[in-house]
Parts: sequence; C-alpha cells; structure tokens
Amino acid sequence: MEGFSEEELRRQILNFLKDFKELMGQGHGYYFVKEHHKNVQALRDLGITARIRDEIILSVAMEDYSSGPNPDEYHPGHYWIFGKNIDAVEIYIKLKIVTYNNGNERAVCYSFHPSEHPLNYPFRK
Repeated sequence: MEGFSEEELRRQILNFLKDFKELMGQGHGYYFVKEHHKNVQALRDLGITARIRDEIILSVAMEDYSSGPNPDEYHPGHYWIFGKNIDAVEIYIKLKIVTYNNGNERAVCYSFHPSEHPLNYPFRK
C-alpha cells in the first residue's frame, strides 16, 4: 500500500481484478502454474477441482486483497496477493497479468495453496 492513497489503491485493485477476470474468460488468456508442487497438493488435499479453483479465483474481490502491486523479482511486472477461506483454511492466491513481447497478455495464477503465514486484509471489515 506504500506510495498510494487508499482511493488510488482501491482503484488499482478493482482494475487489476477486472482485467484478470476478463483474461480468464478468454480461455487461452489464463494459466495456472501446475509446476509448483504446493499448488497441486493443495487442490488434492482440499478436494478442489480445476473448475472449482477457477470459480474461487473468479470470486476474488476487494475484501480478499492482502498486498500488491508487488514487484516481481524474476520477471517484469507486478503480482498481487489475495486470500480466501475455503473449509476453514486460509488460501494464499498470487495473481499476475503477464505481458509478452508481442503485446499479448495472460492472467497467471502462480500460487493457490494454504497460507504459510496469516494474511493481512486491509479492506475487510
């Protein structure tokens, strides 16, 4: 939240979520990182199918915001952290919109697993 007024941050969160969800709806514009063992194991442990996972991601809202935009140390751009409670388990959700050299964009879910530390939710009441 550093460097942004609360109003500006709210606007950025809403814009990010709108753009991310639009890309998810395009099919080819969405990618879930399966290479992260924690992600796959979390889905198994929680009994969550890919369809349900995507529904959960599509339901992410302002109140689920935890941090971001955070600079990505590995690739250009920023990522955002959100959290959801699923069956009394806090789920850590790391999302990013990746822009390729040709200008195409893709919504990427890098993380979807139980949170390793409690998340802070500045916009939850």
